[in-house]
Amino acid sequence: MTLTFPASPANSTPAWPRHLANAPELKVLTVDDDVVFRRSMAFALEGYQFQGRDITLLQAGSAAQARALLVAHPDIALLLLDVVMENDDDGLMLVRHVREGMGRRDIRIVLLTGQPGMAPMRDVMRNLDVNEYWHKTELGSDRLEAILNANLRSHQFIQEALQTRRQLEQLLAAVDGASHVPDLTGLSQALLVDVARLLGLPGEGLVVMWPAHTTAALVIGATGRFAELQGRPLDALGDPAQVQRIEQALTHRPGMAAAPAHALDLLMPLHPSSALSTTASPGRPDDLATLFALWMPRRQPPAPNETEMVQLLVANVGAQMHRLELIAKLDRLAYHDPLTELPNRNGLLRMMHAAGERLSTMVLQFEDVDQFSNLNLMLGFETTNRLLQALAQRLRDEAGPEVLVARMDNDTFALLGPRDKLDTPLHRHRSEGITVSDGHFSAVLHLTGARVDLALFSGPPEEILATARYLLNDAKRRGWGQEVAYRPGMEAAARDNYRLGQALHEALRAGEIRIALQPQVWLRDGTLKGFEALARWTDRRGQEVSPVTFIALAEASGHITALFTQVLQQSCHAWRVLEALGLGHLRIAVNLSALQLAAPTLAQDIADQCADQGVPPEAIELEVTESAVMLDPDGAAAQLARLRQLGFEVALDDFGTGFSSLARLRSFDLDWLKIDRAFLGEIGQRPDHETLPDMIVTLSRQLGLKSLAEGVETDAQRLWLVRSGCMAAQGLLFGAPMPVAALPDWLRTHGHLPAQPVTAGHG
Repeated sequence: MTLTFPASPANSTPAWPRHLANAPELKVLTVDDDVVFRRSMAFALEGYQFQGRDITLLQAGSAAQARALLVAHPDIALLLLDVVMENDDDGLMLVRHVREGMGRRDIRIVLLTGQPGMAPMRDVMRNLDVNEYWHKTELGSDRLEAILNANLRSHQFIQEALQTRRQLEQLLAAVDGASHVPDLTGLSQALLVDVARLLGLPGEGLVVMWPAHTTAALVIGATGRFAELQGRPLDALGDPAQVQRIEQALTHRPGMAAAPAHALDLLMPLHPSSALSTTASPGRPDDLATLFALWMPRRQPPAPNETEMVQLLVANVGAQMHRLELIAKLDRLAYHDPLTELPNRNGLLRMMHAAGERLSTMVLQFEDVDQFSNLNLMLGFETTNRLLQALAQRLRDEAGPEVLVARMDNDTFALLGPRDKLDTPLHRHRSEGITVSDGHFSAVLHLTGARVDLALFSGPPEEILATARYLLNDAKRRGWGQEVAYRPGMEAAARDNYRLGQALHEALRAGEIRIALQPQVWLRDGTLKGFEALARWTDRRGQEVSPVTFIALAEASGHITALFTQVLQQSCHAWRVLEALGLGHLRIAVNLSALQLAAPTLAQDIADQCADQGVPPEAIELEVTESAVMLDPDGAAAQLARLRQLGFEVALDDFGTGFSSLARLRSFDLDWLKIDRAFLGEIGQRPDHETLPDMIVTLSRQLGLKSLAEGVETDAQRLWLVRSGCMAAQGLLFGAPMPVAALPDWLRTHGHLPAQPVTAGHG
């Protein structure tokens, strides 16, 4: 599937750079077997632009479809990839196919799975080249836009770097026969010696370099009586007329005035004329390249054959000089961040490998700027880039010379150094923030960190960086200014989580998740209100997995929609059993997750599933926790209103444990408030009117809502709830959760069946 999102007329994103104005369209590929998540992704990216350019969103529901799209669209820039699809390793194998099979190193790959805690470094990530790894639950609109901005910017940079490299390689391929001296100084000295030998001259002279973006030439090679000028500005020669002649030679091109014909010294440029700008004004030309020149004094003009030999030698050595300079530029492109002049991720890795055994005496610290995407939106890229430069300098100054500071990506920095050098300043900034200024604007930045003491970690540098990245993501989930430190054994816990996630995936595919029904009763007369459907999982070893564990795992891994679908289907079947027994007026309550609330088609999808099962919306009650709706209150309010419009009753579960205000609560379209079991312990311990359950019952009555208490286990609790005006309850006092098959016998035993049960319509 292909979606193209046109620009909004009011969009104020900076325009694409002029030199890339005719670049091919930006293409983003999402790969996920969950159609609801794909729809959510398409909805979230509608109207998104990168640097004023539209994007084309390609979507695949399987690894096979993704491979076909990658072949059909070789210019895909970004891949948003679900780890687990039809097969356990579909996502991971697709990463290998892209990187190794297709040889595509330029595509940015973001894995979307979100296992709780940290993904297993050694088993999963050792040989994979991915750029980011995120939980689907974390992909709010701001986070998603920040991920796209960072990775599309990286792709753009890599494309430009590859183009530059190709151009440089074409130039280097034309260089032959040059000396293999590994540095410009040594090469310059060798050139002076060789020219002097060829011409039989005293070994004295200068090789001068005029770097791009500078205002003065520099002596990089000096012999004989000029040796003391080595490394100094050309002006140090002390002969203004001669300095001017050398500068003219540096900027000489065909048609320009050269040295006087009567001059006996040897003076020639070492760069091709193509290095010069065609629009240069007198003096240093436009900064297109570094310029070189050779100057040697002599007493008589050279013979014709000597001139030819010198020109041949100079041509080859001049090419070698440019080769060394271009290699240095390539090295800088590959290992340095152009914005901050710090080492980049590759530069940090190179230094970590070079450290060898000393690495175990160091600490690696990641620092990430909180809410950086908001800063970009408020201040613009130019201002935030200057603030990043100021932050880089501040970190470098405070860390000191023994600590390496690197920029990992947009707003993430890494510090590597002795553990006693990385403690005090950054811990202070956790609470106070760090103030930086670009000279016009000041900002207090708060930093979230991750710390890996390398004495505790055994693994190559690539694994160290991956571990620090996952720790940083964990810290960011906890809020602003947090820090998470590596603990030995985290990999084992992560490995267990990963294996449990794989087992859950298999259980969902095999239909092994079952429901248990817990009765809900009306307190006024003890009659049945309905049942709550509770998910239960017995793994293939026969062990019960806690719902707290596997439901959280389903949310983090993106399997929550599949889990909900199975629970809803079984709940519909349970209601048909009730209908066949003459109890079709009862409701089955099913729980919704926060992740599902983000799906724009949620309400209609649920209605369609119920219709397919022959179950009316009035038979299903949907429960959502207070903390879930507060993640996106406006979006949740719209979802709940739509569900009620379609005929479903809606309950706010675990009320009192979240963060909603009374004003916010009024904005939700609800039928029920459920009192969390944690509050029932107050009953009998404090005056009735001071307990939280009493306050919640009173509040629900004032808002026109019904109240239901969970976890009722004693008759004293039941009597108190009756006196308080609570309408319904559930708990062990009324009945334990039971499988659907046990429902008819339980209903008969407890006298809940009508005198003449209906037999038709049994599902």
